[in-house]
Amino acid sequence: MLTRQVGKNATAAYSFPKGHSVVIYTHKFKPEHFRKGAEIVTKEFPDAQLNLNQKRLNIFLKRPSTHEIVNISFFDDEEGVESVQTWHASFDRLRTFKCLQDMLEKPIDVQVFEVFDTVGISEGS
Repeated sequence: MLTRQVGKNATAAYSFPKGHSVVIYTHKFKPEHFRKGAEIVTKEFPDAQLNLNQKRLNIFLKRPSTHEIVNISFFDDEEGVESVQTWHASFDRLRTFKCLQDMLEKPIDVQVFEVFDTVGISEGS
């Protein structure tokens, strides 16, 4: 059973192998909706992923000065490219997306990539 993990537990729970899909979602909100929109993106999209039972790592970035939230979402591609397509068509994602529509200054920018390489720099041998 999949569960929500945060912080170091999240990155320890899932590493992103070469070739797996990564989708970058940029949400640019109207200034008055930034705080509420950020809360929805960081809570409701992961809830929807849990409901779909998709293993995922999400990294959320914010830039308050421009009212943007970026979600870098690493997919577990055991299902292949279909996992991204399944996510984009899922009921819970579409419901959450619809609730954000009036809060957005412009449409969500969606870019699909694949992991090319992973390099960590830390103490150790």
